Amino acid sequence: MKKFATVFIIMLSIVSCSSDDATSKNALGYYGKWKLTTYTTSFVLAIYIPGEPQWQEYYDFKTDNTFLKTRIINGTTTTASGTFLATKNSDQTNLKLTYSETSDIIGSCLGNLTEELILDNRGVLFSTWRNCDGPGFEYKKVR
Repeated sequence: MKKFATVFIIMLSIVSCSSDDATSKNALGYYGKWKLTTYTTSFVLAIYIPGEPQWQEYYDFKTDNTFLKTRIINGTTTTASGTFLATKNSDQTNLKLTYSETSDIIGSCLGNLTEELILDNRGVLFSTWRNCDGPGFEYKKVR
C-alpha cells in the first residue's frame, strides 16, 4: 500500500509540475490559421455572417516564421506570402509581415511590402491598417 501511495504522489507531482504553457500558446498563440470575421470602416460596421461573406480572407502562420495570406472574392482566390517577425509584450503580440512580392491584398499604411498585425490578450488578431484611416480587420483563430 505504501508503494502505491508513493507512486501515486510521485505521479501527481509530475503532472502538477508540468507546464500548461504549450497548451496556452496553441490556444492563443499566433501559429495556425486565422479567418477574417469582422471589418469596420469609417462609416459602417460590417460583420461577416456565416455563409454570406462579402469575401473570405485567411492568414496561415507557420512555425518556420513564414505565412500565407489568402483572399477569396467571387470565386477568385488571391494569395500572397512572406516571412514574419513576432514581438511580445505584456498584453499583446505584434506581428510584422514582410511579403515576398507586391499584391493587392497587402493591408499597409505605408503601401509597401510590410503589414502589421496585433494579437491582443483576448485572442483577437487585428490589422493596424485602421490606424491610418484604412479598414479595420479582425480575425479569429480557426486552427
